[in-house]
Amino acid sequence: MKELKELLEKDEINSEELTGLLCARQKGDANFLLIDVREEYEYNNKKIVGTDYLIPLSDFFNNVKKIEEEKNSYIIATCKLGGRSAQAQAQLRALGFNNVINLSGGITKYKGEVS
Repeated sequence: MKELKELLEKDEINSEELTGLLCARQKGDANFLLIDVREEYEYNNKKIVGTDYLIPLSDFFNNVKKIEEEKNSYIIATCKLGGRSAQAQAQLRALGFNNVINLSGGITKYKGEVS
């Protein structure tokens, strides 16, 4: 459990760490939101199984309302390579979200289950 909490308090995680967190969440041992900030056509082509929300960075401020109630939750942001999710991480923090984590390398480096 301590290891899970430490992962959720990092600024950035890698593919293996996200896979572990998703497994732990499925067992009820971890609680976080996974958001994808790519465009809808990218998301529809390939997505990480377990993604909770699609909030495209191109229209981020209009769509961030979907998770407004989650300001104190752990949030993991992902995109294709990690750049857009890093931008979303900064924007979320500016909006008062306290626990935002970037997936390093994005879905391109992700080795877990995708659909």
